[in-house]
Amino acid sequence: MGGLLAATIGIAGAGRWPVPWAAALDAAARQPTAVVRSAPVAASPAPNATPNPDLARAQAIVAPAAAPVRLLVPAIRVDAPVEPVGLDAQGRMATPSRASNVAWYRPGTSPGDVGDAVLAGHLDWTNGPAVFWSLGRMRKGDEITVVRVDGSRARFVTDSTATVSYDAPTEALFTRNGPPSLTLITCAGAWDRQRGTYLKRLVVHASLAPTASADRPGDEGG
Repeated sequence: MGGLLAATIGIAGAGRWPVPWAAALDAAARQPTAVVRSAPVAASPAPNATPNPDLARAQAIVAPAAAPVRLLVPAIRVDAPVEPVGLDAQGRMATPSRASNVAWYRPGTSPGDVGDAVLAGHLDWTNGPAVFWSLGRMRKGDEITVVRVDGSRARFVTDSTATVSYDAPTEALFTRNGPPSLTLITCAGAWDRQRGTYLKRLVVHASLAPTASADRPGDEGG
């Protein structure tokens, strides 16, 4: 169905950094080393091995969220695997490899972290409707749950939907600051045979639910 997001996303390539000082280090390693005798140092007391629950909670809050593996949208009966993607050959967010999958833009924000996490899915496939066929039925207040690889869950609440042109700027979606949010995207509008794409994109935005930070394995209560 063509690229879901037509605007180029500026992501730096991950190449090898030059190391101009490597030769100097190698030369230094070949030089004879003088023996330096140091005064004895008193042994430090062993650190306290008792876990600090307050520190653990703080680390859990600031630690990067685990990668998403499943998307649940009860309002439109979506229960789909999530696959990480990057950029395609045209510099656009790549699309899911299967009709039943949802793509997560891995170079961006992970669902639940600061900024906007972007998930995209196909509207249809060669054999019929795909995972986001009913995304247009989403309404304000509908819940979205992202299941992470560590078993934790991030819950979001839909707060807006919009339809934009297929070539509309997308920079505002791929943010790494601001409140944690989630954007779901699929194709919409008429199919343009000449361009090989739908002429619109449906964008559903959701904000992190207040209780999502506590959704970790073992927190079910009881």
